[in-house]
Amino acid sequence: MPKMTDAGGTPAIVPLSLLEALRNLDTPVGDGLEELAGEIVAKRFGLSATVAAQIQRYQEAYRHGLPVPLDETVGVFRLVGRRPDAALVYADAGRRAARYAARGSSLPVRFLMTTMPGFIRRRVGAGAATQASRRVFAASLSVRGRSAEAVVEHPLSLHASPEGDACSFYGAALAELLRALTGFEGAMVHMRCRGRGDDTCRWQAAAAEGYS
Repeated sequence: MPKMTDAGGTPAIVPLSLLEALRNLDTPVGDGLEELAGEIVAKRFGLSATVAAQIQRYQEAYRHGLPVPLDETVGVFRLVGRRPDAALVYADAGRRAARYAARGSSLPVRFLMTTMPGFIRRRVGAGAATQASRRVFAASLSVRGRSAEAVVEHPLSLHASPEGDACSFYGAALAELLRALTGFEGAMVHMRCRGRGDDTCRWQAAAAEGYS
């Protein structure tokens, strides 16, 4: 397992996205069972006052650019990992965190993304994705044309699930970040994982059929 040091904490959007995803998956759908809503809320932790208070706290930290202690973020990963639907929560949380990260790009970058031709927009977006992945996910993302590869040396997910199950958070986040900033359509495949005994966690882009 990788060594865990605080080093200034983690961006608040990581634990925020995990709890928002947990709340989202615990929210009852409009299935005609409204009369059971009170009972459902009482049984689903994602809808508890505790989670609501933590979400509000992380939202405040995000708005003020304040980090969250590393061990606290790992604790949220572990909380999610105890659920039978943890894979769904991690994937949803990764996408949410990526959208937060994309919105955090500088104003000049966002302006260029909306005004420049496609090939320039993709190049600018690739640079923004590389910066955001490093800033938010501590990932080294390399984008070359239509291909992309990412490495995370010390993923927090391994402290929640040493087998690597929680690494899906990073795969979903990286794919969504590329989609939001470069128009990429596809998945980031977890080619190597420290939880499986590899020397690092590495993802490689696999484009959806028809993407060019």
